[in-house]
Amino acid sequence: MDKKEKEFKPNIFTFSAGSDLNTPVFRESKADWIPYGNKNQYGTYLIDLLNTSSKHNSLVKKKVNMTAGDGWVENTSNAEYLKNSQGKDDLNTVAFKNAYDLMTYGGFARVIQWSNDKETVAVQTFVGFDKVRLAKIISEEDATANQKEMAKRQKEGVDFFYICADWSNVKKNIPVLIQGFSEVYKDEAEQLVYDLEYRPAVDFYTYPDYIASVDWIELDREIANFHLSSVHNGFTPSMIISFKGGIPSDEEMKLFNRKLQKEYGGSDNGSKVFTTFSENGDTAPEFIPVNLNASDERFLQLEEQIQQNIIIAHGASPIVAGIATAGKMGSSDEVIENETMFQKNVIDAKQKMIEKSFSKIAKINGIEESLELKGIKSFEETEITEPIDAN
Repeated sequence: MDKKEKEFKPNIFTFSAGSDLNTPVFRESKADWIPYGNKNQYGTYLIDLLNTSSKHNSLVKKKVNMTAGDGWVENTSNAEYLKNSQGKDDLNTVAFKNAYDLMTYGGFARVIQWSNDKETVAVQTFVGFDKVRLAKIISEEDATANQKEMAKRQKEGVDFFYICADWSNVKKNIPVLIQGFSEVYKDEAEQLVYDLEYRPAVDFYTYPDYIASVDWIELDREIANFHLSSVHNGFTPSMIISFKGGIPSDEEMKLFNRKLQKEYGGSDNGSKVFTTFSENGDTAPEFIPVNLNASDERFLQLEEQIQQNIIIAHGASPIVAGIATAGKMGSSDEVIENETMFQKNVIDAKQKMIEKSFSKIAKINGIEESLELKGIKSFEETEITEPIDAN
């Protein structure tokens, strides 16, 4: 052939959002701690879900309020203990924050400080669950001189942890090693109480109880973001621009693409432009509208599925979630009945987990009676039944 054949190279620009690993496998790395998910940022991912899905956020808040919204049941024997007078927060506040972490991450943590005589716990301080990482187990054979005692205690079942203000920048925020709670080894004045919900086949950490619905929670967020982006973009239609007059250089394509995005793209590209280049065809570009805004109908159809799956994952019902069925009359009796079932199926276990953790420390301080949390409910059972308009 006289002319050298040009190799066809498809050049297509697409714009798509990446996705986080929502069910990470927790495993050891070269670091001294066990990374908490993808890039050690699983906590950030879960907080992002909480802050960007109204349905998910509402249910988490409901669970927290029903678990610890009214604080501890106070009596003459525990009143002084609950004040936590030397701490920043009283134990009502610490328990409430622990409940929020339990609903968000599946676990909670707080630092305790032994009294000078090591006989009682003087202070309890909340620590965000996402600030804590489990320290790797060190064998006594591999331990350095400074690690010998840590390795010995780990072998006896005492956990160690690292606490860091910002795990995305450990060079600036150096993680601090802290011993887990132990009634045997009290030489470390500050120790960490660390509690996790059990999750089958998950090592080191855990998943939150709503883990099966994280895809639906993300979908709820992305649909809201799509509508917001469409408004920012003035509802401009998306399209494909297909050029058939030759393939420009990579730099020219990037420059042209930037110009298009400047004209048509918004804050999150709710309306997008796709560009393609090919050797054959007319030199004039072909404009092909892509009516993505017609997806509104599909979004409306998805809305019910999203809502249902998020509610189910939290173990709730539409009434507990504050979602009534159009055209159906309800009453405070129905709310009480649904919340009572939710209390027994979900909240009781959460409360017992927190109560057990705090009661263990209370016994060290001479309080034999187990502590009891009181949550907030929509109605007390003694209230008069009133119809609720579901429209």
